[in-house]
Amino acid sequence: MRKLLEDSELAREFDILLAPGQLEHKLTDYLAAPDASFLALEDGVPAGFTIAFALPEVGGSLRGAVRVAVATRFRRRGLGTAMLERATQAFAARPGQRPHTIEVAAWQPSPAGDGFAARHGFTHARWFWRMHRAPRPVPVPDWPAGVTTRVFDGSDAMVRDWTGVYNDSFAHHWGFIPASEDDARKIAADPLFLKGGLVLAYRDGSIAGFCRNEAVGTTGVIGVLGTAESARGIGLGRALLRWGIGQLEGAGFEKVALLVDGENETALRLYRSEAFEIERTRRIWNRPA
Repeated sequence: MRKLLEDSELAREFDILLAPGQLEHKLTDYLAAPDASFLALEDGVPAGFTIAFALPEVGGSLRGAVRVAVATRFRRRGLGTAMLERATQAFAARPGQRPHTIEVAAWQPSPAGDGFAARHGFTHARWFWRMHRAPRPVPVPDWPAGVTTRVFDGSDAMVRDWTGVYNDSFAHHWGFIPASEDDARKIAADPLFLKGGLVLAYRDGSIAGFCRNEAVGTTGVIGVLGTAESARGIGLGRALLRWGIGQLEGAGFEKVALLVDGENETALRLYRSEAFEIERTRRIWNRPA
């Protein structure tokens, strides 16, 4: 797979996987679907791959996500189609765990990705934007009245609070993946989990929000930031964002970035007002499984 990522087109599409540890991170993610992930070879030469994920939804249903990669010189032979079909068949063979939809994605512009999605019956589902912030002074977080913060310490109490506020924050968002306390522990146990990069905010003693930072090579990423519904409109999201930026820049990352739902206008306004600019656009398509 590393050899394949030397291909310029694949390096552009899968740039995150080029950072140290990221390929292993994706392949061993607790949501990864190894049964639907493949490496394709032609006469022993790596030609393409799929990385698949089984993403849980509220109520116990699943959706499948398949990332399809074919090296430039192996294209136009039906290899991408064959790998997508094989991944779809692998999902369908799961007893009691079959996803009801399959999704694919590509950074834009991507004529090849657009054509591939259209040929295989996928329709547009969502836009996402990757944003970055040029180095500049970070305003000090202005925490709302009654708010205190604690850096995650791995205790059962903080795992419970983190899980609860995450589910509360994103329950009504597109693509929401409900999490359990066991899921939170798996994330915290990952070798790439950024120590000191997760803060929980409490308002009058009750969990109200969180910010979890991530490391992707020399880039620091605001991975997930959320506020409980009862703590919105008071400036907590902005304070958490500034904490996240400050923590990453203080840790020496050369760049600070994030990925945001293109239809989340509230988040977009916040990020733009804190000097984030759109860097790349990602398109997601889906179809019935």
